[in-house]
Amino acid sequence: MEQPLLNRSEMIILQPSSLKESLKVLNENPDAEIMANASDLWPRIRNGEVRPKKILDISGLTNELSYVKKDGNVIKIGALVTVSQLEGESFVKEKRFSAFVDLISKFGSPQIRNVATVGGNVCAASSSEDFIPLFLALNAKVKLSSVDGERYMSIEKFLAGKRKLNRRPNEILTEISFEDPGTGYGSAFEKVGRRNTLIINLVNLAVVGKIAKGKIEDIRIAANRVKGKIPERAKATEEFLKGRELNEETLSGAKKVFEEELILTDDVRASATYRKALLITMLERLIKKIGGVQ
Repeated sequence: MEQPLLNRSEMIILQPSSLKESLKVLNENPDAEIMANASDLWPRIRNGEVRPKKILDISGLTNELSYVKKDGNVIKIGALVTVSQLEGESFVKEKRFSAFVDLISKFGSPQIRNVATVGGNVCAASSSEDFIPLFLALNAKVKLSSVDGERYMSIEKFLAGKRKLNRRPNEILTEISFEDPGTGYGSAFEKVGRRNTLIINLVNLAVVGKIAKGKIEDIRIAANRVKGKIPERAKATEEFLKGRELNEETLSGAKKVFEEELILTDDVRASATYRKALLITMLERLIKKIGGVQ
């Protein structure tokens, strides 16, 4: 099918040179689509999915929004941090954050990882995004900035639906943050698509938990789809697992709860039955991985 022509002359590109100026411009142009490096937006514009009349280009704000730092017990990631940049950060090499290594290793191509931003991945707000389930499992928060100030919101509340955000028209997502869960915790991530590289996932799953002396002390589970079209936590499965011994009986029970919790639908890429089977298998594998069980 022939793609619609992209006429850039029909769009106004706004390119402020600072965050302060960007917030002012957005306040004056609340209908503008926010763009960083456009790895998600431009394909959607080209195929006619969206036709913005104005674009606020914040790609030039890397000096203000491209950082990873630890503030006390909280890890803060600027919205313009690229996947490649995150890969080089020291915290992702720590065992309890191994899910980041799992995720980054299957995230697009090297070229895509060089331009795709963490903030952009979150703001895409779809089941195709990889960072959202992991941030959900980490109880992450987003920082929203505007001329009125800053406010924080859990990523769970930030996602209002597919391609929908609880963001005021004059706000920019500037940071994602989460608490370091601490010693004894582990994390794992897995995704499955129709090929081994440049994967658009059929399913993905993130698990963060603490399993000590064979007992599941804490666990958080998030998948790209649980009951809707966006990533969510599998809270019924989490509650079933907490406080139980990590053994085959517990895992068998958890898989049954998870199967009941998953309310999926068929689409052109995969059936609900197939997706559900994949997620149930992945759940057992990732819990065992965190618990050090082969």
